[in-house]
Amino acid sequence: MAIRIREVSGISILDIEGRIDINSSDIIETVGWLVNTGKINIVFSLENVDLVDYNGLSIIAIAYKNIINHKGKLRLLRVPLSVVELLKVVKLDAVFEIYDIEEDAVNSFFNQDVNKLPLRRKFQRLDIHFDVKYTLSGAQKKPNVFSGKAMNISAAGLYIYTPYTFPLNSLVELEFRLPGTSGPLICPGRVVWLSDKEIQPHSYPGMGVSFSHLNVDLEKVIADFIEKNTVHRADTL
Repeated sequence: MAIRIREVSGISILDIEGRIDINSSDIIETVGWLVNTGKINIVFSLENVDLVDYNGLSIIAIAYKNIINHKGKLRLLRVPLSVVELLKVVKLDAVFEIYDIEEDAVNSFFNQDVNKLPLRRKFQRLDIHFDVKYTLSGAQKKPNVFSGKAMNISAAGLYIYTPYTFPLNSLVELEFRLPGTSGPLICPGRVVWLSDKEIQPHSYPGMGVSFSHLNVDLEKVIADFIEKNTVHRADTL
C-alpha cells in the first residue's frame, strides 16, 4: 500500500493505492500526524485501492475516530464498487460521506448543503427489519441457534442487530424469511464487521455478514425482493 498526501483548498487528500488490510497501519499514522498538526479535514481517495478487508475496515474506523475526536471530518472519494458493497453490508455507508467527484468532496467541508452524487451500485441496499436465526458453521456438536434482527439487506449480505456476535471471519449459516414471501431462506455467510459503539451507536451491538457461495436461484430471490420493494417504496413517496 502507498499513500500520497496533497492539499486542495486547505483540505488534506490522501491518495491511497493497493490493499487496505492488516498491514495498512500507515493510514492511522498518517492521519495521526495530520490531525496533530491541525489538519483535521481529510479526504481518502480510494480510486486505486484494490481491496479492503475486515481488518482494513477497522483501520479506516480507527482513523475516522481520531479525526472526529479532533473535531474534524472525513470524506471518502471514488470508492470502488466492491468496497461500497462492503460498507453497505456493515452499515458504514450511513456513517461515511461518499463522493465520486473531488470538487464535491472538497466543497462539502465548506457547504453542508452540497448534495452527494450517488455512486452507481450493483446492488441497492434495502433498509428493512426482519428476524434472523444464525448458527456457527462447522460446529462438531449440535450448534447453538442465535437470533437477531436484520436491519438491512443487499445482494452482498446483511447487518444483524444482536448481542450475540461471532469473531471476525467466522463462517455462519443464516436462516430468515423475507417479509411477504413463503418459506425460509438458508444462506451461508462470513462475519466481516463487528459494530463500533462510537461510530454506530444506533446499530450497536451487531455484526455485518457477507453472503458467500450463494447459488444462482437464491441470489436471484434476494435480488428480486430488493428490487421489487425498492421500486414499490419509490412509487409510494
